[in-house]
Amino acid sequence: MMARVFQAAGMAFLFVPINTAAYAFLPREKNNAASGLMNLARNIGGSVGISVVTTMLDRRTQVHLTDLSSNLSSSNPVLQARIQALGRLMHGSGPGGAPPSAWAMIQGVVQRQATMLSYIDCFWFLGVAILCMVPMVFLIKKSKPGGGMAVH
Repeated sequence: MMARVFQAAGMAFLFVPINTAAYAFLPREKNNAASGLMNLARNIGGSVGISVVTTMLDRRTQVHLTDLSSNLSSSNPVLQARIQALGRLMHGSGPGGAPPSAWAMIQGVVQRQATMLSYIDCFWFLGVAILCMVPMVFLIKKSKPGGGMAVH
């Protein structure tokens, strides 16, 4: 919930300045066209951003799954001890002395960890991308004080 509160609070600091900068130097008769372009850019940008992050999540999950799975071998004593402990908890045995559900639990844990690591990677990527865009704020043309706001 707190992440959503921070996100919603940050929206005011994003959309108001962007709209103010977009409309500040436009004549009033071009406001409708500018509004259409702003909405188009927002929709395309959002769609491309979602696609990039979704693709990055999938690919980074695969990378982390491969890295984490490299430690899952029959010669790993920690893994064997965990499988045996899960087998005792489940009161059953399968082909390797442990029930298949013990192996499924290990697979689920590895999958969740790989997914979490990929989310962390995406947050870092988005954070660095935002930091790289901060200097662009200083390139925005300043409006004259006391002038009317031509927002839509």
